[in-house]
This record gives sequence, C-alpha cells and structure tokens, in this order.
Amino acid sequence: MMADDNLAREHKPRSSEKRKRHYAIGVRCNAAEFVVIDEKAQNAGLSRGSYIRAVVLGTPGPRAKRSAPINAEALARATAALNKVGSNLNQIAHALNSGQAAGSRETIETLAEVRAAAAAIREITGRKNHL
Repeated sequence: MMADDNLAREHKPRSSEKRKRHYAIGVRCNAAEFVVIDEKAQNAGLSRGSYIRAVVLGTPGPRAKRSAPINAEALARATAALNKVGSNLNQIAHALNSGQAAGSRETIETLAEVRAAAAAIREITGRKNHL
C-alpha cells in the first residue's frame, strides 16, 4: 500500500464531527435588544446562541447545557463572606510565619467558615458539594 492510497480512502465522519456547526450567522442589535436577549437567555439557563437557536428552531441543540439561574445578591453575600474569611486565614498564616503561635480553635473556626462560604457559593451556582 502506498502513501497515496491512504489519501484516497473515504473518511467516515465521527459522531462529534456530525454535530459540529460550521456556519455562523451574525446578527446586529442595539444595546436595548442585546440586554433583552441576554436576560432572556440567562433566565432560560442557556447561552445566547443556544437561546436564539431555541427560539428560531424550537430546540437549543443537542449539546446545549442548561445552567441554573444565579441569584446575584446571594452570590455577592457569599463571596463577601469568603473574602472576610480569607482575611482571617491570611492573619493566621502571617502569625505562623512570624513564629507566633496561632490558636487551633481559631484555625478550626476559620476553616469551618471557609467551608460554609464555599458550600454557599457552590449551592448558588448549582455546583455539587464536594466536601
């Protein structure tokens, strides 16, 4: 078999190649239209492209993943709590690095706060709890 024989063989498309989208449609919109489309896509839990595909074709497509709507206020509170706890962790690390003894009670409490804040963020964003 020569090297040219390999080029002559028909290429059987893989299933992932069958699903690929090769065409893009550019749509221009003003700021107000963009905000409406973006909000509707977020409320549907879809990307903008999947949302537009769902509206036009009736389906968001085979690979569209719905994401849970995120409560921005709750996420901001949980992030602030995590930042506060991070500050506490930094103070503990600074004390340990300078040779001072850091209380194990404070360390355990801070670690519990980190875990609680991280769990709240995972819940808000729809991620599974890994702790």
